[in-house]
Amino acid sequence: MPAIATRALLAVALLARSDVSQVPSPAAATLAGDWELSLARTHYGPGVDRRRRERFTCTADGPRVACTITGERADGRRVTGRFTAAADDVPSSATGVPGIDAVRLRAAGPSIVDATFLLAGRPVFGYRAYRPADGRTLVVVTVDPVSRAALTTVVVYDRR
Repeated sequence: MPAIATRALLAVALLARSDVSQVPSPAAATLAGDWELSLARTHYGPGVDRRRRERFTCTADGPRVACTITGERADGRRVTGRFTAAADDVPSSATGVPGIDAVRLRAAGPSIVDATFLLAGRPVFGYRAYRPADGRTLVVVTVDPVSRAALTTVVVYDRR
């Protein structure tokens, strides 16, 4: 094969690989967006650290998603949490929220993400997030971090 044909084939292969690596995973695409808490449509169960306001911003980068959650709690405390993770069920660092030091994400369906938050390797909090077909809202349902059974808090975010 002539050298020019070999180089052209190599260039096409590299371009194809780079395009595929930038396609967001379904889990990253589910969370991706700039979301604002809808207090009117959110229901808090007992014992939950209620929010006055919250912004949940996630950016997809191939299989990974980088999220920042900035909020104000009912008692006036301000919290900013961050994580970057892939939906591979492998713990990734999470910072800024007391009692949490890592997160594991897992795709649970085409537009459903399971998140388990950990402290020192032990599950302490979980949620299942999904985006309805219209793409204008993100719904987060709290779940038991071990059994994955649904709990009573449902948080709704609107796309900004």
